[in-house]
This record gives sequence, C-alpha cells and structure tokens, in this order.
Amino acid sequence: MVFFWKKSKEEKLAQQGDKNAILKLIEQGKKEQAIRILENFKDNPELLPILYKLYLEEEKYYYAYQLIEHYNKDLATAKERALIYEKVGEKHKAVEEYLKIGDFDSLRSAGSLLYQLGEKNKALEVLQRAMNLAPALEREKLQKDIQRIKQELGLVEVEKESFLDKIRKGLKKTKETIEFGVLFRGRKVDEELFEEIEEKLIRADVGAKLAVKLTEELRKEAIRKNIQKSEDLREILSNMLLNLIKDCEGHLKEPTETPSVYLFLGVNGSGKTTTIGKLAYKFKSENKKVLLCAGDTFRAAAIEQLEVWAQRAGVDIVKKHEGADPASVVYQAMEKALNEGYHVVLIDTAGRLHTKEPLIRELRKIKSSIQKFTPHQPLETLLVLDATIGQNSISQAKVFREAVDVNGIILTKLDGTSKGGAVVPICQELKIPIKLIGVGEKIDDLQPFSSELFIKELLS
Repeated sequence: MVFFWKKSKEEKLAQQGDKNAILKLIEQGKKEQAIRILENFKDNPELLPILYKLYLEEEKYYYAYQLIEHYNKDLATAKERALIYEKVGEKHKAVEEYLKIGDFDSLRSAGSLLYQLGEKNKALEVLQRAMNLAPALEREKLQKDIQRIKQELGLVEVEKESFLDKIRKGLKKTKETIEFGVLFRGRKVDEELFEEIEEKLIRADVGAKLAVKLTEELRKEAIRKNIQKSEDLREILSNMLLNLIKDCEGHLKEPTETPSVYLFLGVNGSGKTTTIGKLAYKFKSENKKVLLCAGDTFRAAAIEQLEVWAQRAGVDIVKKHEGADPASVVYQAMEKALNEGYHVVLIDTAGRLHTKEPLIRELRKIKSSIQKFTPHQPLETLLVLDATIGQNSISQAKVFREAVDVNGIILTKLDGTSKGGAVVPICQELKIPIKLIGVGEKIDDLQPFSSELFIKELLS
C-alpha cells in the first residue's frame, strides 16, 4: 500500500505567499522550506525582508548579497552590508561600509581588509583611528598590528635579531621549565642530582626510556672520570644529546629548475599555512617569482588564510572554491607556473588524519599532478610538525610518510612550548632531517636548524 502525504492547509497557504503561514513554517524550524517558497516572491516587498533575514541566519551570504544588490539595498544595515560584502569578496565595498559606521570594530575590520588589499598606507591611517576608540584589552594587539605595518612601510627601523637571539628566545619556555642552567650550577654530584636530571629530561619531553638511558650513561661517566663538579656533567650530557641529533640537521634545498616545487604536509593547526607564508616572503626577498597553491580545499578558512599570506608576502596565488578537487588546483597552479615563468611553487595540502586512507590517496594524486609537468619534482616534501604537542607528532609523521616520501621536517611553535626536548626522539625515531624551526610570530622567524646551537642553548 502506498501512502501519499498531503500538504497541510498551512503549507498550501505558505506556497501561495501568505505571510502568516510562512512565518509559522519558520517557527516550526522549516527554514529551508520557507526559503524555497520565499524565493518565488522576491518582488513582494512584504516578503523580501523575511527572505533576507533567513539568508543571514543560515549564513547564505552570496544569496543575501544578490538581494541587496538587485532588489533593495536598504534591506540590510550598514554593518550587515559590510559583513556580506566581506564574505563574498567585495572587499572595497566592505571597507566603504565599515568606514561609514566608524566604531572601533568596524574601523579595525576596514584596516584589516585594506591591509589584505595591499593598501598599507590607508590601512595604517584607519587602524590609527581605531586606536583612538580601542578598549583597553584590545590596545596592545592593535598596537602590534600598527607597528608591523609601519615597519613594512619603512616608517620605523626594525631591530634585527641575530640567529642566536632567535634560538634563545625560541627555547625560552623549555629552559624555564627544565632549568638546566640552575641544575648544573654548584651542585654536589650525588644520586639526588641524577634523579633530578632524569626528571627534567622527561619534563622536556625527551621521553622516559631515553631519559633513563641518558641518566644511566651520565652516572657511569661520572664514576669513570671521578667527576666532582656538577658543571662538568653538563658538557658530557651536551655531547650525548648532540650525538643523538647531529645527523638530523638538514638544509632547505634552494630552487634549481623553474619551477621548483615545495609540497607541504601537516595536520590542521600545525602552522603549515603560516610556514608557507614565511617561506614565500623569504623567496620573494631573494627576487624569486613565487606562486602559492591553495591545495587544502577541505576548509574555506585554509584558503582564506593562505590568501592573506599571499597578500602579506606580495606573491600570487592559485585557488578554487571550498570542496574543489585538490589535485585539480595543483594542476592549474603547475600549468600557470610553467606558462608564466614562476621560480617557486609552494603547495598547501589538507591534513585530516581521521580520514587516513582518503588523505593518503589525495596526497598521491597531488604528487602525480605535479609530476605530469615536472617529473623530478617536488624538490622538497616538507612535513610541518607542531612542537607544542611534543612526541605526539611522531605518530602524525608516520601517517604522512605512508602517503609520500618526506625529505624534511619543519618544527613550528618552538617558542610556545616547554617540550623542546622532543627534538631528540623526533630525530631518533623518524630519521628525517629537521630543516627549519619556527621560533616566533614574525615573518622572518623561520630559521635553519642547527643541532649544535640547539643543544647548547637547551642546556645553557
């Protein structure tokens, strides 16, 4: 027996454009049904505001944009128009609306959009206006943004940090946690000292087994050499740690053929997109023609974030919509790079470990797209690991290694972790060279990895 569900009287009235019936549908949570009905009555001035409001509630910004552009601009408040224009990519129109409003949040949004558009002088002027209205809690962050733009415009001198200063700053949290400098200062060499050394190695995320092993070797050396001063133990431990990681030091390969491709892997949140932006800035500073490829199409935010970095570094980008086939975006980028003579292509990829098999297939397809144009590329396949999760990053690395050959690690957020000692087990287990480390938020805070300097600062 077949049952035919009859439409209720209310639904029939709604389909005829009855306002009260449509509002009743919305109250019942049938918003999509209400939208479909209302789209047939766009010329009805009484129903159009209801459709517009539903579009906003459901975050259908492009449809809301069409309504205010083609039917009635006054449907939206200035703040709503600004938001809609920003969401659909009409950034100049969004800036105009934000400036009309003129409150702190609007001025800050306008300044940010102007910066993304490359209009840094205008961005600076607007953000300085925002500073006059800024709440106390927002002032420090806004001041940093203003200072950065001033530096980029050459209005203030940038005090250059040395390589050593950057490493020192990057390891600050780890050093504050384990306090090796204090531990080895004027202490009696006894069992209590060895127990503290072992504990601090574990706290630095060297790993329990390795910490026990290192402490035992240190104990034996102290007996064999009759060491009485704790300061002498520091040098022995330093040499032990250095021996464990010295073969892990790698160097980023410089671009050779045109284009040279750098493929980036890593889970969401590892700092991958930021790393790509910083490297784009580095290569651009070396007068290379750089192209970014937004191959992480799984998240719209990833595409937007990479676009911001492209603008900040002053380089070009190839992107498609959210959900597009990543391999097709890479294909388009490679085609553009070859046709237009780009020296460097930096490719972002998605990192969804909860969908392991699709991830592996996707990465292999991306590599295949690259090699259709240049069989010997990518020049570098770089895995970006978040230092703040310490040894847990090892299991992530193993999944990515199943998909493609990884020939280098970039360790990010070293300045934000007390687990800097995890470099040792990462080197020991993965046997992949660490080529760069992230030691801050500035655009030039991506530094080559030096095993000797790293251990020296770790124990200083």
